[in-house]
Amino acid sequence: MPISKKPEKLVVDANPILSTLPGGKAKRLFFEADIAEFAVAGSVLEEVRAYVPQMAQKLGVGREFLFYALDLLPLKVYSPKMYRQSLKKAKMQIAHRDPRDVEILALAIALERPLWTNDKDFDDTTVQVLTTAELLAMYFPKPA
Repeated sequence: MPISKKPEKLVVDANPILSTLPGGKAKRLFFEADIAEFAVAGSVLEEVRAYVPQMAQKLGVGREFLFYALDLLPLKVYSPKMYRQSLKKAKMQIAHRDPRDVEILALAIALERPLWTNDKDFDDTTVQVLTTAELLAMYFPKPA
């Protein structure tokens, strides 16, 4: 779904965070784009932290380096209390595809914000979904 203006606040899924840790292109959005808040569910941050050791081994870097990079990201963590009332709606929309995505969808619904993800499971939900590529093109357009 195309949007007419750049979002000022986003809800962030695990995959953009993970792609940022080793220095991926997504880091520009966290540190150079004019985005006021990157909201994340606590469960998503736990998922990222659980994956860091495997990622460090795959990349041949120390896990401490990736945990440090994670700590530098300007993420605002929301507790389940914030999105509890949206859980039922989120479950109905995505639990049949990936139950692990329910909480992040519930947070996006509760905050009424676009969701930054590269996960196709969110395509048929009621929230606006923006990929890393779409956000990079929006905030850092290539000169003509």
